[in-house]
Amino acid sequence: MKKFTKITVAASALALTASVSFAQDALPQTLFTNVHVFDGVSEARIENASVLVEGNLIKEVSTDAIDAPDATVIDGGGRTLMPGLIDSHTHLYATGVFQSFAGLQAAKWDQVGAVATENAADYLYDGYTTIRDTGGMGSGLRELIDQGVVEGPRIYTAGAAIGPTSGHGDWRNPVQMSFDAISEDMGSRLNMSYVADGIDEIRKASRLNFAHGASFLKLMAGGGVSSELDPLWSIAYSVEEIAAAVEAASFFDTYVTVHAYTDETVSMALDAGVKSLEHAQMVTEDTVKRIADEGIFWSLNVAGMDPQLLTHPNFSMPTVKPKLEAYLDGSENVVALIKKYKPKMVHNVDTVLSTISFGRSHRDFEKYYFADLFGIHAFLVAATSTAGELAQLTGQRNPYPNKLGVIEAGAYADILLVDGNPLEDLSVLGANPEWFEAAPRDRGFESIRVIMKDGKFYKNTLE
Repeated sequence: MKKFTKITVAASALALTASVSFAQDALPQTLFTNVHVFDGVSEARIENASVLVEGNLIKEVSTDAIDAPDATVIDGGGRTLMPGLIDSHTHLYATGVFQSFAGLQAAKWDQVGAVATENAADYLYDGYTTIRDTGGMGSGLRELIDQGVVEGPRIYTAGAAIGPTSGHGDWRNPVQMSFDAISEDMGSRLNMSYVADGIDEIRKASRLNFAHGASFLKLMAGGGVSSELDPLWSIAYSVEEIAAAVEAASFFDTYVTVHAYTDETVSMALDAGVKSLEHAQMVTEDTVKRIADEGIFWSLNVAGMDPQLLTHPNFSMPTVKPKLEAYLDGSENVVALIKKYKPKMVHNVDTVLSTISFGRSHRDFEKYYFADLFGIHAFLVAATSTAGELAQLTGQRNPYPNKLGVIEAGAYADILLVDGNPLEDLSVLGANPEWFEAAPRDRGFESIRVIMKDGKFYKNTLE
């Protein structure tokens, strides 16, 4: 009997220890009640719902009461709960320091790093919980954000943009080029852009990007507007050269996106196996249909099709303005073709060579203009669930393997709680029909009442 008692006491002690340990290890919970949910996909909100967050993930979404006695309760007051926004084309290192690529050559390391950090926080407090940087960033800032050292969104980065001599990513001046002074080019020294000619150099540049922590790769497949050395109609790489980068990316279980405007460069990129397109406004109907049929992600910055851009200091330069005018003329049919074939569109702001203040007004106008052309729901899907789907293409290279851009069980708890109904009035997310004439504003919007990223509150004005 005495022996039995000892065993019983020991078992009870073990059970108590396990119970205490479980309580200590239990993940914190937040319960949002009395909210209408835009889930990132549906055309209507889920009315009178509750959303339970556990740790950094969404655990449950229900129109019934959720039993979570230990959760911190946030009464949404009938507001809209939605995914955090995703911008799928940013350049954090190219906004706020220099206003032309010639000015890049005078950029200082600490300037670029400091401004990128400021840009990252600016995005987060404007409601963007994830961004995709398509040229110029390694993984350093992302790692600091993920460690909690500085504030900012999740970042998917392409590393340095890869392009040929005299291509869109070659930001040297002709004197530098005549001495082959790539080592003196600040674009290369800051790992913002790699000049790579031929298959072997493309493979090396691709692997250098992965060494610097890139999640995917970006190639300059054709000419650009903002740069000076490359005609807009020029072809940067052959199908075989682009395919070399696609192969290099596949070895790291990820993908390639390309900067391309013309129908020929877009078609060559698709032939090479790219999964995503940046810009691509000057395409024919057959190519738009192909993009839709093949499930290619299309990152289109619609604000770039507004003639206001001709007044931007960089784009009004004599060497750049004719390219912009040609691009505007060549883009006149793309909106109708997108409406007809409905390819996978993601939200693209693409602010470069501008101040941080202009970057804010650019984001606000891009939201408005996308919705004006394609509808509010189309914008919201492009800036949430479709962008989250694109993020998943990074495979085992993905720094954030759970779902993004949706409100559903198992997805990351990246959440906004906003006044009103953004499906009816996008101004609650800061959309603004003014762009160049927009009044300067401070960071963030009063109508976004809660910003949560990875289960952590960065803003909560409801407490």
